[in-house]
Amino acid sequence: MQTISEKDNNAAKSAYRNFDFIEATLANGTPIKVAKSDLMGLVDEAIKNKSLQDGIFIMYHRKNGNATMMVKPHQWTSLQNSGEIADGVVCVEGGKMLVVAPTESANPLLWSNAAVSGGGKSTTDRLTAFNDWAGRSNTEAQIKHAECQGDILAIGFCKNYSRLNSNGKGLGTGRWWAPSLGEMTMIYANMEKINYALSLINGAQLLKAAAYWTSTEASSALAWYIFLNNGDSYYYTKSSGKHLVRPVSAVFL
Repeated sequence: MQTISEKDNNAAKSAYRNFDFIEATLANGTPIKVAKSDLMGLVDEAIKNKSLQDGIFIMYHRKNGNATMMVKPHQWTSLQNSGEIADGVVCVEGGKMLVVAPTESANPLLWSNAAVSGGGKSTTDRLTAFNDWAGRSNTEAQIKHAECQGDILAIGFCKNYSRLNSNGKGLGTGRWWAPSLGEMTMIYANMEKINYALSLINGAQLLKAAAYWTSTEASSALAWYIFLNNGDSYYYTKSSGKHLVRPVSAVFL
């Protein structure tokens, strides 16, 4: 048999579950009622906003003094309104840091205009390709070949990319590269967070659910790409396959 207190307790729980409002008190002592649906929505939004900022920063070269700075996404809008220009979005994961460019190729590009042994990591083994984190040295070796040069080719586009502030400071030409498959996989794994930060940068382009080239080669004729809609990756003909490309750079380079 239930005691009166137990009955009262169960009744109170039932009333709370069926009650649409929660009583609260403001800092000044004013009592208010908050709709439970609104409160849960605010909690969910707070959790989402925190998760979207974990391991993500916006990097810029400060126009006054040229110091390189990194801030959390929620701090960026006021800085941008004061005239600061973002270098890109910094992704931090597993001890690695990568700057993702705010923009990408306007259209899908060829990797190169002919078969070429670019000089970067070359493998048809998927696991080996995923473990390639040498996008910068890959690109440095590949850009030496005429077959890879020029803005209409993926490697040349990344090598020639530039992002400068109003004083001409920032990450200029030569400081960007075509990401390796490992680096591009890191971008895929953090795509939602990176796109959230990109959405706060004026003129930035969100990463698309599309195929992107990497600087990881499979052979003289083939290079690896990754689909950002599902993470699938494979290699394709450099001189006939057209994919998007998103330059990356180093933090505080």
